[in-house]
Amino acid sequence: MGCCVISGGFSANFILLQKLILRKSLSYCSIIAIILLLLAYIITMQRFSLLLALIIGIAGCTPTTDELPPQAQSAYVPVYYKSENIEVTKFAAARPMQRAGKQYVIGGLLLQNDINEGIHIIDVTNPASPKKLGFLEIPLCTEIAVKQGFLYTNNYDDLLVFDLRGPGEPKLLKRIENVFPPANQDYPPFFNVAFECPDPAKGIVVDWELKSNISTKCRR
Repeated sequence: MGCCVISGGFSANFILLQKLILRKSLSYCSIIAIILLLLAYIITMQRFSLLLALIIGIAGCTPTTDELPPQAQSAYVPVYYKSENIEVTKFAAARPMQRAGKQYVIGGLLLQNDINEGIHIIDVTNPASPKKLGFLEIPLCTEIAVKQGFLYTNNYDDLLVFDLRGPGEPKLLKRIENVFPPANQDYPPFFNVAFECPDPAKGIVVDWELKSNISTKCRR
């Protein structure tokens, strides 16, 4: 009798699982984990087997390549940055803001991060009339901090230290390599999505953009 109850419960759960799959409400790795959990419960009724099934299911949560031919669909496309230009930094003329990030005020200076581009240096001694002094070009710069007249920022995964204490443009004092973990180059930070397979020859992946009518076999 107990076996019949379990079997009936499994059938109901399987029907529900089918509906969720058709609606694309679950990722493939979640579906695998749920099926393994149900099977382990029916066969053994032991907690250890449930835990083992869950571990196996989670282990399957990796990017996959569909066996079917690629189809046009909405998919995430990598945004590349040429790796040969990544360590080139310089102080240049002021420019418009592209994508505002963090900012920091030191004395009469405002430092405004332009995400992945660099840092705007702005004179704010007269807050009613701020004046852009220049732009510190730092590829893939996303973080800034200032302490005792020194600017700390990232150049992709390297740490850079600039001296802001003297007049004129900031002086690069030190580069410490591989301080920050690099961005994931294999897949976008989303689940149950299709994406264009990255091509390392095109450069470093710095972002992902959702686009339509993309033919791809990669998904996560």
